[in-house]
Amino acid sequence: MALRVRRDGRILCAAFHGEEPGDTYLHDGISYRLTVELGVIVTEPMVSDTGRGGHLKHGEWWWANQVPPDVVLERWRDAEGYAVPVQAGACSVVEFEVR
Repeated sequence: MALRVRRDGRILCAAFHGEEPGDTYLHDGISYRLTVELGVIVTEPMVSDTGRGGHLKHGEWWWANQVPPDVVLERWRDAEGYAVPVQAGACSVVEFEVR
């Protein structure tokens, strides 16, 4: 689940989007830490009838505190099947400068 951060700041699924000049590549280990463990980068379910239509349509990710209002997020589940809330406040742990 590697990610590409474009020069304009967009975070994209590396499997769906080819490399462009200026991209920052986040390998599986880094992206797993940011998405699953910390919950600071989020996306939609793969297929969705709401929001923008799901991850398969565009392969985009967002910082948890910068999700556009028309996006319906994927909800992760814990071992008991309960939804784990997105940790938007955790975004302050990670900072990137877009140049």
